[in-house]
Amino acid sequence: MKKLFVFAMMVLSFMNLSAQDLIKLSGRVTDFNSMPLDSVSVQLKNDKFATLYETLSDKDGYYSMNVSKGQYFCLIAIKLSDYGRTKLEYWTWNIPLYKDLNINPQYERMEIYGLNVFEPKVAPYDTYMIYFRPMSLTKALKLRPKENNKNFEQKATTNHDTIDYAPKNITPEEINIQMNGRESNVLTINKLVEYGRGGYMYGYLVQFLKPKVETSTLEKYDKISITLHSKETNETGKGEVFVQKKE
Repeated sequence: MKKLFVFAMMVLSFMNLSAQDLIKLSGRVTDFNSMPLDSVSVQLKNDKFATLYETLSDKDGYYSMNVSKGQYFCLIAIKLSDYGRTKLEYWTWNIPLYKDLNINPQYERMEIYGLNVFEPKVAPYDTYMIYFRPMSLTKALKLRPKENNKNFEQKATTNHDTIDYAPKNITPEEINIQMNGRESNVLTINKLVEYGRGGYMYGYLVQFLKPKVETSTLEKYDKISITLHSKETNETGKGEVFVQKKE
């Protein structure tokens, strides 16, 4: 009986330890009119883009999943039945899941992909630079009316053409950047050409001023959200990224 009691206590201790190592990731998936998007696949991925965890949003757009503590490469929200037809997808990058976290994906016809953030080495270290690739569904459909995504990108890569899914230009009025929920002042916007997958594509590098009031709920990270509404195509997209603060 004593051995059985000891074994039971060991099992309970292990279960309690395992529960403590799990983090709750939750949120709500909506469009930019705050309408819920149901049956959207929300996936956590590693740096090889392998899916580690996945769940679906419910009829009200809510999702929730318990995951192991750790740093995750990215989160994607996508509905395959809509993708490339009426909508694209949403991404968050460099996700620090060391305590319960709320991420609310929003997406429609503009995709904000490949966010990278760095801090310019210029005192007083009051700005960030953020790079991203905006992709318009309207422009993509016009470029490949009779071809699927894969074939078009393969053709562009072979011919060394630039895949032009991006807005021709972006003005400060079209872009909103928030850091830890506070709006930031956009300082510079530069259009660039990026090489990848054997071809070329357009991206934007934006410098913005850090809000003076610190509001981060994550001790070591800043959460940066970028929302773009392109006047050229009347499309909106959003992307987010976590960046580790300087020590």
